[in-house]
Amino acid sequence: MNGFEQVVGHKKVIAHLQNAIRNHTVSHAYLFDGEDGAGKNLVAKVLAATLQCEAGGTEPCGQCRSCLQMDTGNHPDVFWVTHEKSILSVDDIRTQLCDPMSILPYSGPKKIFIVDEAEKMNDQAQNALLKTLEEPPEYGLIILLTNNSETFLQTILSRVVRLPFLPAPHEDVVHFLMEKKKLPDYRAGLVAMLAGDNPGRALALSESEEFQAQKDEVVSLMKGLRNMGAEKRIATTKTLVERKADLPDYLDLMLVWVRDLLYYKAEPKKARLMFAAEKDAIAEESEYYTFETLSRFVAEIEELRAKMKANVNPEASVWTMLCHMAEQTETRYE
Repeated sequence: MNGFEQVVGHKKVIAHLQNAIRNHTVSHAYLFDGEDGAGKNLVAKVLAATLQCEAGGTEPCGQCRSCLQMDTGNHPDVFWVTHEKSILSVDDIRTQLCDPMSILPYSGPKKIFIVDEAEKMNDQAQNALLKTLEEPPEYGLIILLTNNSETFLQTILSRVVRLPFLPAPHEDVVHFLMEKKKLPDYRAGLVAMLAGDNPGRALALSESEEFQAQKDEVVSLMKGLRNMGAEKRIATTKTLVERKADLPDYLDLMLVWVRDLLYYKAEPKKARLMFAAEKDAIAEESEYYTFETLSRFVAEIEELRAKMKANVNPEASVWTMLCHMAEQTETRYE
């Protein structure tokens, strides 16, 4: 059983929890609030393992019976509350949390309930949970995991310790990918940036063959922008519209390419490129664009991103962006 050292980022959250464990001031209820993939589940699991560990430290020992049970997912006093429907119903909360909470722990010092996707609790489920939060048994601990704390009743929020799970430091995510997936630094940096420094999302991207194909397609698109005639624009528009679900990823990659061009134009010898493998192409392409033109490219891409969120006609919007960008290309200048 690994401890908190395996968590990428969230040092303040971990310090808070370990101080509470050390000082015997662990709350009866926590709300871990952050994006999916940020590490909430992992921290909840390590916290549960630590509190049940027979060694009694601020990290799980990984060797005692309790830790071994946690490793196999069979600890008799740690429960993951699940749901089969699109909501967490009042029956889910009562049968999987409220009723079992009234029974003493089987072997550990605590009885711990981890509720993933807690934002899916309806009002009835939250009210059922509220009764347990108001009069929790001494041995009870509830950990709510959510990506949207705004869905909770104020009465729930007032009875939990809310810990925000913010994006991890960029360098930590890059190091994680280099260690975990053996990626070179430039590729790890690109993946971390596109994942918004979310470790779980970054790991998924690094393993995605589809993402690698998208990256290659965007590089080809941007390198061919200067010579993109009407026929090519039509074909490119059709391709992007057919992959509407992936369009945000394409736009992110396009922004990173333009960012690299801007950085290279500003400091060609010092620029840290996300598309480092394309350095020669970036050096050549940068000679065809002014800073003003590249800034307009950013504006065009951001405008399309906004239109997609507003459900504007994707075909017309993509076509307009490509036309504007192609028209703004400049002849090589001295």
